[in-house]
Amino acid sequence: MKQKFSYSMLLVTVAMLSFFSCSKEKREIRIAYPDDITFEEQGLPEFSFRIPDAPFKVGNDQSGRITVNVKKNGDGTFSGFALSNKNWRSYPWNLSPDFAPLGGLTAAQKQASIDSTIFSVFTSKPNQTGSYLVASVKDEDAAITLEKPGVVEHILVANTTYNVLLESYGSAYSGTLDPKTQEYLMTGGKVKNILIANTSTTRYGRFSLPGPGGTNMIRLSGEENLVKAAAGHTAAEAARLAGKTEAAVKADSTKAAEGISKGYVKLTIKGFKAGATTGNVDYWLAIRPKVDPANPELNYVQQDWFKVGLATLGTVDKLVFQLSSSTPVPPYFCLDGIRLRK
Repeated sequence: MKQKFSYSMLLVTVAMLSFFSCSKEKREIRIAYPDDITFEEQGLPEFSFRIPDAPFKVGNDQSGRITVNVKKNGDGTFSGFALSNKNWRSYPWNLSPDFAPLGGLTAAQKQASIDSTIFSVFTSKPNQTGSYLVASVKDEDAAITLEKPGVVEHILVANTTYNVLLESYGSAYSGTLDPKTQEYLMTGGKVKNILIANTSTTRYGRFSLPGPGGTNMIRLSGEENLVKAAAGHTAAEAARLAGKTEAAVKADSTKAAEGISKGYVKLTIKGFKAGATTGNVDYWLAIRPKVDPANPELNYVQQDWFKVGLATLGTVDKLVFQLSSSTPVPPYFCLDGIRLRK
């Protein structure tokens, strides 16, 4: 089961002007947790992100020290870890056909709108961890190296807003769902932008968020529904060919559909010491019911920071992070609050 964890910085007083538009927060008192490796020392301006040019060191004598890997490409993309402190939680307004600026967006402006979700952590309340890492997983580039071999007690992980929106709703979001394709229609009814406080109908619209490479993504539950429908159709055709009654055809179709469990995004953390693996820890960033036989009740797209224990990996000098999924999904997640055993 998922377990909440105290954030690396305790926000005692928060005065918000407008959380949903990423407005500036007033933080009067902070109590640090010196045992956790955090990323406040990186000095990011508020609500910004940065892709470092090369691997960088983080930590101190109390928390321990690590090196964070990153590879920055000439086209602005990266693999490994970037830095961010953004906390946006809804579809970008500029990508909506109802709110896009006159004349349209340049390629750079469109990417900036997408980046506003890729480099934002999705949390149920205003993010209290300050700066954190955003992983872009490719090969074994998403890795951290310990200065001295040791036991990693736990880490904090979260989804980016990009992942939450695409896995929960898809690239298109409106008030009209096509049951055949399981996609929301951009020509459909207008709806409220999710998690935006303003309820005025003049702010209702259709919303868009391209997947990686400009692809159109369907939400995880929609992907599962399509597979269920296909399985039911195949079973029904087989039953009819066998000469079964329509009642039996329907029963076979329903049974085949109900037997399908599909849809997950899994984070795997691999431990290494002197180049040899010490073990793996898996954590579901998103999962549909019955996908995990050990926990069939799990059904969520993670929408906050959660603690993942890594002590079972034993003594390590390196952690490598990898993602797997039932369908192609954006290769991103957020990382913070690394605690090393003293």
